[in-house]
Amino acid sequence: MSDDTVGVVRRAYEAWNEHGPEAIASMLSEDVELHDAPQLPDAEVWRGRGPVVERLRAVADSVGGGFVEFEGFSLQGNSVLVTMLWEVGTEARHAELGKVFHLAEVKDGKISRLRVFLTESEARSAPA
Repeated sequence: MSDDTVGVVRRAYEAWNEHGPEAIASMLSEDVELHDAPQLPDAEVWRGRGPVVERLRAVADSVGGGFVEFEGFSLQGNSVLVTMLWEVGTEARHAELGKVFHLAEVKDGKISRLRVFLTESEARSAPA
C-alpha cells in the first residue's frame, strides 16, 4: 500500500463526484465487488463492473443525486478509508444527508472492492 494507492482511489472518487458513477467504470476491476452498508434492509453484495456502476447510480438516484464533500482519504490496512459528507441538491442549494465511509481496495491499479459503512467506527473496525 502506498500513496499511489490512495491516489488511484482519490482520482476515482473525484471523477465519480464530478461526472457520476459511470465515470469510474474504467477505474474498476472487471470483477469488482460493492458491499452495501450492512444496516440497509436490502443490503447486498454487487459483483462485476456493470452491476456495481448500476447500483451506485440507483443509490444516488434514490436519495436525489447530489455530491459529496471529501473529508479524507487515508490508508487503513489494505484499504483506503474514504470519509465524505453526502449532500443532495446542487452546490448552490443543497442539504446535508450525512457522513458516509467507504473502504476501497485496489488491485493492479484498479479498485477491486468497495465496502460502505454508515459510521466511522464500523469502517475502522471492519475486518480486512
